[in-house]
Amino acid sequence: MLKTVMKHWIRLIFQSELSDKKEIILVSKFIERAKNGESIFISEIRDAFLSIDTVVGCYIETATGQKYSRFIPLPQTECPEEAEFVRDYFYANIYNMISAFGGKYMKLRVNKNNGFIVDLCESLNSVFQVDMSRAERHGYGKSLNVTDRVNASAGFPPFYFEIIFNEDIGNIGDDVFCPVVDEISDPVSLFKCAVDKACDTTLIGLDIGGTDIKAVVSVNGKIVAFKEYDWDPANMTKITQLTDAVKALVVELCAVLGEDNKPDAIGVGFPDVVLNNKIVGGETLKTRGIRLASPDYEAEFAQLLDFNDMLRGFCKPGGVVSMTNDGFLAAYTAAVEIAHSDHPEEVEDGIFAHTLGTELGTGWIDETGEIPQIPLEIYACVIDTGNFPAREYEPFDLRSCLNFNTNLPGTMQKYASQSGAYRLALEYFLKDAPHLYDELFDKKFVEEKNGGIYVSLLPEDMRKPFLAYIMKLADEGQPQAEQVFRETGKYMAATWKETEFLLRPKVNERILYGRFVKSTKCMSLMQEGAQEILDITMKAGDDDLAFTPLMKELKKNPDYTVAQFGQAIGSLYFAAKNL
Repeated sequence: MLKTVMKHWIRLIFQSELSDKKEIILVSKFIERAKNGESIFISEIRDAFLSIDTVVGCYIETATGQKYSRFIPLPQTECPEEAEFVRDYFYANIYNMISAFGGKYMKLRVNKNNGFIVDLCESLNSVFQVDMSRAERHGYGKSLNVTDRVNASAGFPPFYFEIIFNEDIGNIGDDVFCPVVDEISDPVSLFKCAVDKACDTTLIGLDIGGTDIKAVVSVNGKIVAFKEYDWDPANMTKITQLTDAVKALVVELCAVLGEDNKPDAIGVGFPDVVLNNKIVGGETLKTRGIRLASPDYEAEFAQLLDFNDMLRGFCKPGGVVSMTNDGFLAAYTAAVEIAHSDHPEEVEDGIFAHTLGTELGTGWIDETGEIPQIPLEIYACVIDTGNFPAREYEPFDLRSCLNFNTNLPGTMQKYASQSGAYRLALEYFLKDAPHLYDELFDKKFVEEKNGGIYVSLLPEDMRKPFLAYIMKLADEGQPQAEQVFRETGKYMAATWKETEFLLRPKVNERILYGRFVKSTKCMSLMQEGAQEILDITMKAGDDDLAFTPLMKELKKNPDYTVAQFGQAIGSLYFAAKNL
């Protein structure tokens, strides 16, 4: 009997040692690939480590009382280079959870006998700069700036980490917050009600982005004005510049209505964290110039808290301003249209959408038909822990994979976005089509200065024309340009896997909006690339997603497209929903 027990334990120890060796071999191969410029998706690493027994249990409670828990599998290694890679992978997981959920706190359950993992967890306060001021934070710490602003707006103290050794902290299993669905909950009716209200009211809709604002005015269910306003908020230095620009646009839109008519409601999609109708983020590219220029950014940014009240001043007495993040607006827009299609039941599992533009927007309408009250800053999440060469360039160099706001490598901001397309175009053109690479400079899309390569902003802002040029080449069948969008599709698949890990939405497809989907060819190339990673369904938020009266009217317009102004139409319905 004793011999049998001994053999059993020896076998377990031997298997454990083999497992450890296998994971270390994987780490070394990941590092080799990263040095060669390959992407190493965080989901790929997590999947590779699933057999590991050593995990960190992470438990989060948000400012709105939602509870989430996730597990991070971690190998152990004594090799400094491998340990650094594992550390980056661990910190990226923690950072992604905070970026998605925020949180009053994160509790981490660990085995106190695992020194390597204990050290990692104990380093979090320092790495995320918990005790630093918001102005001093950088890198991973930037995520806590948003979280602390969200907590403060809800009356809670700043975020904190807590390590629990071998103790039960409640249901630390792999659970996820699920909305309480009332038996009479009917999301389809909610969306149809918003459209019905739009038929009898005067509305203004604003889809505010990083390079332009799309605006629409409707009166009694008919569109009376479109407006596209180009701007560059990232280079503004005061909040008043941002708010004054929006004010001037709304004044122009109200002029269309005449002196005796004002909007009943204004709907807004804003490119930042918006919770309970208040802008509470403050760490996006759009406010970067203001952050750098302001001696007291917290006081400066606080002026945006009254943004909805400022807009309400343009409405009729008792008027409503309904504001959400631009990614959430994309999801809401899709949900409203699908609710009016031949298959309205498709909204019953919720809607998940992305906007591909200056950055990656993300929106989620859950199965109750509502917007979850979490930051969902998916654009800030790390998807790529590889591509070491691209980390060597400063963030605004087009060859860089470093985040504009945090300097962290591998975030979605620089992958599934126009910045990602720029970087890929430079790489593929230089390698396989040097004449096209030279043309980028000849056509003034990009310029070389101070040893770097940058998109040209003067005398003309070439960000949108540069992307349009790459898309045109892809439409014409240029192989290197086509590959730009296939690779973007792979990034979208990696994004999908990360949102599945973080959020576990019931809905199993993604709807895409933005300039990328204006081209049917580019959309199909992205779908093709995504399929190389994962069997997923991505739908374009284009003319095929037009079922409501206002969206059908947009579809027929000879000058504007659903891909361009679809979210602006969605913001009209979002405005009407709260009337």
